[in-house]
Amino acid sequence: MAKIERDLLEWPERTERSFPTPAFIPRVGNVDLGLDRLDGERYYSPEFMQAEWDKVWTKTWQLAARVDEFSEPGAFYVHELGKESFLFVRGDDDEIRGFYNLCQHRGNVLCQADTGVLDTFTCPFHGWQWNNDGTLKRAAGAELFRQFDNGIPTEELGLPAVKVDTWGGWLWFNMDLEAIPVKDYLGEAGRQLEVYGFEGWHLINYQTFEWNGNWKHAWDAFNESYHFAELHPDMIEFGEGHDIPIELLGIHSRMLNFNRTVSQVVEDRDTMTDLRAHMMLRAQEGWRDKETASFSGKAKDVHLEEIRHRRSIEEDTYLPYKQMNDEQLVHQYHYSFFPGATMTQTPEGGAVFRYRPHATDPNICYYDFFILAHLPPGIPKIERPPHRVHRHVDGIDYAAAFGNTFDPILANVLRQDGSNMTTMQAGVKSDAFKGMILCDQELRIRHFHMMIDEFIAGSITTDSLPPGDAYLLKD
Repeated sequence: MAKIERDLLEWPERTERSFPTPAFIPRVGNVDLGLDRLDGERYYSPEFMQAEWDKVWTKTWQLAARVDEFSEPGAFYVHELGKESFLFVRGDDDEIRGFYNLCQHRGNVLCQADTGVLDTFTCPFHGWQWNNDGTLKRAAGAELFRQFDNGIPTEELGLPAVKVDTWGGWLWFNMDLEAIPVKDYLGEAGRQLEVYGFEGWHLINYQTFEWNGNWKHAWDAFNESYHFAELHPDMIEFGEGHDIPIELLGIHSRMLNFNRTVSQVVEDRDTMTDLRAHMMLRAQEGWRDKETASFSGKAKDVHLEEIRHRRSIEEDTYLPYKQMNDEQLVHQYHYSFFPGATMTQTPEGGAVFRYRPHATDPNICYYDFFILAHLPPGIPKIERPPHRVHRHVDGIDYAAAFGNTFDPILANVLRQDGSNMTTMQAGVKSDAFKGMILCDQELRIRHFHMMIDEFIAGSITTDSLPPGDAYLLKD
């Protein structure tokens, strides 16, 4: 147990009432998943990559785009996952649909723009056209096809569909047309996050990073905090990632990262240094309301003062403080949805991480970083910076990639995480590597890879998902 947990448990001002989202403290135990090493081959084997595609990616729900991207009929969004390109579009009938972005004539990629508004999608090769509901509009030079002597088979030549659904203000898709609804798929983990009201959040930046490592290295890196003390020396000055609570929720999982405190691995936890003041006091809503950035207590206890203040204004704010437990008021509730999305947030905003495999190469992945803000009602949609793909081989300036939407100190944390991708990918291929030894703070990694193996083996499917408490210890 981290020291901050004991501080919270013993804090005399703890709010004693029920909330929609269960608190992490006191901890709930997880079942023992064993101590086996995690093999390195799964990170570079083309055969394992294909098995993941066949049994995981094509059978599970994937996050595509914010629903408000589809603001009018004809609004479209193109998204790539692995070898496939997908086209999502709001039809003239106001329904959002998803399709394989594929011309049915010769297999060309149909829509070659990322976003826009169109009532007709025209293949730039021969001019075949489709309506924004996916139906065939025109087969160019139809009289030249003997196959069409008895009429054009318009149903056969419509754009192949994928299943779409919405949750949390996001459009989700599944290549399995028989898949269960996304809300059922997200299960207990999704239910716990509904209090944040993601539907009303604003996307203020979205950038993609192409890293020279397998997508699972990226997932692994952002789902444990054991590495904070060594890799992120700045971060432990204003947060706690040492021995934090973890819960396995069916095929998904969550953990708690503590904000506005100083890690117990740091010798001096009391002094308010410039870095700590910048990250814990400056521009935080609670302090801004009080018109001061001063704090006379110990630096490690800023989070307690922030909880106290936010609780005091719960009746007077648009933010859902009243529906949130004390931990949620300040600390980072970090959830990962199997296989490819992580959501980490406080009431005021957060980030979504999306992990995507390369089309053909297990040694490359795409890491998508979305920044969202929970702004006051009536605020117009923010014009965000253009989306770019930042490639490791070109060199990445992480602070410049986000502009003024992300603190440079946090951008440097992301740089530190990205710095390991190439070396991790090289290391797991070594003949001397005997497999990963995972500690209890890396339990989410063990569980995640176990879920991949279970999906590949067929022992878990979307029709036979384990319940949300399957891996939690019962009282």
